[in-house]
Amino acid sequence: MNTGVNGNLRSLLLMSAVAMMVIISTWFITGLGAEKGIVVAMGLVGLAITVYTIINYEFGFYVAVVLGHIIFFADRLMPDVLPTALLVDLQINATFIGLLVHKVVRHESFLKNANHTITFAYLFYTFFLILQVFNPEMQSVEGWFFVLRKFLQFLMIYLIALNMFTDLKKIRYFLVFWGVCAFLSGLYGCYQQWFGFMGFEMDWIWAVPGRSGLYALDNGDFRKFGTLSGPAAYGILCGASALLTAVLGTREKKWGNKIAWFIAATFSLLGMAYAGTRTAYLIFTAGIVLYVLMTITNRSTLIIASLFFMGFVVVMWGPIYGNVTINRIRTAFDTNDASLNVRDVNRALIQPYIHAHPLGGGLASSGVQGLNYNPEHLLAGFPPDSGFVKTAIESGWIGFFLQCLLYCIILLSGVRVFYRAQTRIVRVYCLAALVTIFGFVISQYGQVSIGQIPDCFLFYSLLAIIVRLGKMPDHLLTE
Repeated sequence: MNTGVNGNLRSLLLMSAVAMMVIISTWFITGLGAEKGIVVAMGLVGLAITVYTIINYEFGFYVAVVLGHIIFFADRLMPDVLPTALLVDLQINATFIGLLVHKVVRHESFLKNANHTITFAYLFYTFFLILQVFNPEMQSVEGWFFVLRKFLQFLMIYLIALNMFTDLKKIRYFLVFWGVCAFLSGLYGCYQQWFGFMGFEMDWIWAVPGRSGLYALDNGDFRKFGTLSGPAAYGILCGASALLTAVLGTREKKWGNKIAWFIAATFSLLGMAYAGTRTAYLIFTAGIVLYVLMTITNRSTLIIASLFFMGFVVVMWGPIYGNVTINRIRTAFDTNDASLNVRDVNRALIQPYIHAHPLGGGLASSGVQGLNYNPEHLLAGFPPDSGFVKTAIESGWIGFFLQCLLYCIILLSGVRVFYRAQTRIVRVYCLAALVTIFGFVISQYGQVSIGQIPDCFLFYSLLAIIVRLGKMPDHLLTE
């Protein structure tokens, strides 16, 4: 009875707050003009969301996921109006504060749900990154803090998800929520491909010198970026989402749900293809290979493997000419591709530096970050073009070893949960999470793919799913 009264009171307060914001927003828009009024109104909405996030951190988490999907679209639509670089970060921080408040109110230990090898491995790796502040090769503490702050936010996402996924229903809710986001994101990429970019999107492409050249295709068209920051981030998102939804669809028993998963997977695959990101093709292919290896005794797996192999052969060597999208996919597996050869040359050139610097050159010392934070550094401007190479040159071969060890612990933990699971649905969720994580890890060879927005929400949430599935009591292992 008390719970119902509290729920009704919360709903009444929420509706009253929304009504008040509508009235105040209307007054501001009328009095200050459309542009300033909209900024003030959005500020009020953001304040209300932040307050409610602290009250209900699960709500805040899903708001952060949605923001990650649309924030760059909003930035292109209203340039220089929204602090897009901060909004997602602030929402993650507010959600984490909400989790802390939740723990204090319930008198729960902060590590109640975090006691796992993966958690300890991440904490150890975080400690190593903290010690990088003493790296003698590093020239900028500001750059070190920037990288560490982002990594700590990823750890926040992981810890938030750990405390959210208390049973299979909540895990399924997240997977369905992500499937809907994947469908809408892939659908918008298809819209861009089939009907062209909107005017403000073309303005954004031409706004920065050199951007159009990076996005241009052979036929004069452009790679598609959906609602994300660029084609690379969009392609990786679609590739990982396609892998996740395809596995869930394959293992789903209800035909209605199976069709829904496959629709989401289809549009995600199309978005991945239109983005023209070679790393995304690697994510999907690597994930499918692991899926086949882990379920090779299943008859449906043999059928899927045969279909995938035939489709791969058709795409790679079929008599299809002049299709820019297919040609782009073919270059991802072409060892003679010019851009891949350039990356191999860069890796060979930087190997002596890695051997000579066991702790690397310091965080944020390479690439564009190096130019911004360590402009005098030897690595400044050097394009790592790989998550593994970036770790090796900035954290040294010691950091690279620790990162690979971390990924091994994650994958081995997932394999262990999968083969020990006694419930079919647990195996399905674990398998979907594991193959998607494996795709992310393999893709680190070609690009810095782990940690981009909104991919970070998927990757670290899947880690949390594997941990919770391995520790969940038997009475919670039912939908």
